[in-house]
Amino acid sequence: MTDEPLFRITRENLEAGTVARLVAERGDTATQLASEDELLASRRRIVPDDADCSDIWVFGYGSLIFNPIMDHVDRVRARIFGHHRRFCLWTRLGRGTPECPGLVLALDRGGSCTGVAYRLTPQNAIAELDLLWRREMVTLSYRACWLQMHTPDGPKRGIGFVSRPDRPNYAAPMSIETEADVIAAASGFIGPCCDYLFDTAEALKSEGYRDPHLEKLVRLVKQRLAS
Repeated sequence: MTDEPLFRITRENLEAGTVARLVAERGDTATQLASEDELLASRRRIVPDDADCSDIWVFGYGSLIFNPIMDHVDRVRARIFGHHRRFCLWTRLGRGTPECPGLVLALDRGGSCTGVAYRLTPQNAIAELDLLWRREMVTLSYRACWLQMHTPDGPKRGIGFVSRPDRPNYAAPMSIETEADVIAAASGFIGPCCDYLFDTAEALKSEGYRDPHLEKLVRLVKQRLAS
């Protein structure tokens, strides 16, 4: 694991462009960094600048549950169908290194996924989305899209971030033993890959959700860390 000081994802760091700078400074030629123009164009394809922002929702299934950052006025439990939560993205920087890549979550095709839906504050929703794009789309690893969310308050349409099998950092399905090996070993400038797993599993538990795969993965990773 790396001994460098850990970096926390905060509003201030995203607004200052610190995340993108840290990615760029590492000079990893296999990691493509999105320009500000690319981020803006991507966000505008989903939500134009002149969109009605009175009812914009975002679906969180991983770090957006335990560290949402976004300014929001509503927060409800939600489930989507057609995608499931999986460690299907290699990370060579934030939660890993080029020599020892880690894995982070994305939505992959098939099944369903539990999470949390956030309704953004209408007055500054566009600014919040631009902040979210700087966080999630900095390496263009995800495809932002609209998802149908099922909530206790009825169906809602929200923005989610889905894996892109066409990207070089997409991780094909692997055994849970291999997942555990990778997650236990990897660490990057944001922190150990295992902390990302543990924080997500704990956040889901606090919401009253069961994710048997993540729960088993936690046990396997802890076994590896203890050995």
